[in-house]
Amino acid sequence: MNVTQPRSRIVGGSPAPRGSWPWLVNLQLDGGMMCGGVLVDSSWVVTAAHCFAGSRSESYWTAVVGEFDITKDDPDEQVIKVNRIIPHPKFNPKTFNNDIALVELTSPVVLSNRVTPVCLPSGMEPPTGSPCLVAGWGSLYEDGPSANVVMEAKVPLLPQSTCKSTLGKELVTNTMLCAGYLSGGIDSCQGDSGGPLIYQDRMSGRFQLYGITSWGDGCGEKGKPGVYTRVSAFSDWIETEIQKSFGSREPTCSELLKTTEMTAEEQRSEFSSLCRFYTLSCPPGQSASACTRLAEDKCLTRFKKCQLRSFLQTLLDLLQRAEDYIRDRVDLTFFTQTLPQLVEHIYSTAFTHSRERRELGLSHGLTQFKVCPGVRESSQHVSQVRDSYRWVLSIPSKSLRMTFQEVLVDLSSKNDRGLYQARVRAAVGGRPLTFYSLVGLEMESFYRSVPRIIALALEALKT
Repeated sequence: MNVTQPRSRIVGGSPAPRGSWPWLVNLQLDGGMMCGGVLVDSSWVVTAAHCFAGSRSESYWTAVVGEFDITKDDPDEQVIKVNRIIPHPKFNPKTFNNDIALVELTSPVVLSNRVTPVCLPSGMEPPTGSPCLVAGWGSLYEDGPSANVVMEAKVPLLPQSTCKSTLGKELVTNTMLCAGYLSGGIDSCQGDSGGPLIYQDRMSGRFQLYGITSWGDGCGEKGKPGVYTRVSAFSDWIETEIQKSFGSREPTCSELLKTTEMTAEEQRSEFSSLCRFYTLSCPPGQSASACTRLAEDKCLTRFKKCQLRSFLQTLLDLLQRAEDYIRDRVDLTFFTQTLPQLVEHIYSTAFTHSRERRELGLSHGLTQFKVCPGVRESSQHVSQVRDSYRWVLSIPSKSLRMTFQEVLVDLSSKNDRGLYQARVRAAVGGRPLTFYSLVGLEMESFYRSVPRIIALALEALKT
């Protein structure tokens, strides 16, 4: 029996000319490439919903536009934080049906010849056999390394009947389409998920987003074409979401935390505007004043959760800078250590190294001692975080103790840092919880996943 499983999915392609994919987006999770995306508006990116199975928290994601070589800083590159993630409400993570999501950026991109949105599909769909283009930084072959530069390939659209007969009629729905060669050899692959399948209209010459790389059985295998989300089936949903008014969405953490940078008067005004969304949930017949108070209470609760999430992201950033320390000095009993001990390690290590360099400089009679770039700034940052979140350090150790029970890994989700998406079941302070994280399967990559696992586990504290 031939059993085909949906899996995140340029094999057989070639390096794309620099600047030829101005709408291609590199979506990064904790600084590591996770998925592709497509710029459809100056502030909006379309991608695959399954990319966020491991993390829906916007603060962990960034979008890079204008990028060509992921190993270098490109002159056209823009790195922008993610403000909002909107998976399609009917996305099925088991079947990958309706595998599409929208990502709103915290600020619009600066448009240029090498950074510009692509057109959404319009008019009649292209006929079977029409040549389309796919692109991304995904694996060059199945389970292989990611590409350093944008790779592209030309693939023909296949009949829906062929798609269903080769992959299974129960797996291929009307919101999916297939493209590729039944002989194999050219396909999208792991890391290309969320990237574009582009069709150039012969009449207008315009490039249109026809598909989003979704899943496939292997990469470039014979008789196994790639499967893409049919964007034309979701054009209305995309337009509706992008055009929604300000007060019709729940405020994001980015929007709420921005108010802390305003004057008191500006903060009150902006906070009131953001919180207006929660009045939509007031029960019928409730007085205006009671509804306003209820909305403010809900908004304040979310604001506090966002503050905690901001702390966790700061902690994660600091821990990632300490990867060498974690790898070299900590064994697997690291997971049983408490957060106070961990912060003390990083805090004391940063200042110890700084003090050692200071003493070394003085012993040689130097008026100004040299230290590694960023050490002093990092030490000050640690001190500020320590003061801002000192309350966390007062939590009893028993409430922070963490025991792992089960880790289920998606072996097809390996990113460029050697980490995989995984579902983790654990107990924190004796309380069971389940969360998604990136984990490494080898010792070297395993230690790189430690900071994120800790930060996500601690997020249970927000309740």
